[in-house]
Amino acid sequence: MKKVILFLLFVAVNSIAVYSQTSVRYVQKMEVELRAGLTTPLGDYHTGKSQTSASLGLEGRYNFRETPWDCGIMLDLSTARRGYEHLYNDGYDRWQSNRTLSFALTGDYNFRQGTKINPFVGTAVGVAYNDVVGDKYFPSNGISMVFSPRIGVEFFYHLRISAQLNLCRKGYNNLSVNLGLTFGGRPKK
Repeated sequence: MKKVILFLLFVAVNSIAVYSQTSVRYVQKMEVELRAGLTTPLGDYHTGKSQTSASLGLEGRYNFRETPWDCGIMLDLSTARRGYEHLYNDGYDRWQSNRTLSFALTGDYNFRQGTKINPFVGTAVGVAYNDVVGDKYFPSNGISMVFSPRIGVEFFYHLRISAQLNLCRKGYNNLSVNLGLTFGGRPKK
């Protein structure tokens, strides 16, 4: 099922990129984004109940001249938190957060680069360090590959709202919804 979803996402992103027609504007070459958001786990993990948690990210991007593409480097911290109080029936709030620290290369396609409302799609591919924080009912840690497709909108050259899938390892996969602040990347005059 995961392979089908990834394939359909890949086809959709490439179809949009191929068939979109935009007028490319000159923008500043470099930009930096700071972001924070909320996450929710994907999939089942030891019958845990999904809970909302937090994510933080830092990303530097290079905008290619006369194209709607950019590439960059991302450092991202996200969690997949699950509650396990139902296993103990004692009313105590028992939970485990499976934390993922990702270092990845990114690539985005900007549909209206240099305008006040700029939708974008992209992906990040890299390496992730996985570990457990909080109560450790099912301890695990290690290093894995991470694949993070994303979609979002940039408003007024500085404010970015995005959704990102962080796919790396069973129990650690999550969906994050982020609010970011971007410095740089404004249209050149």
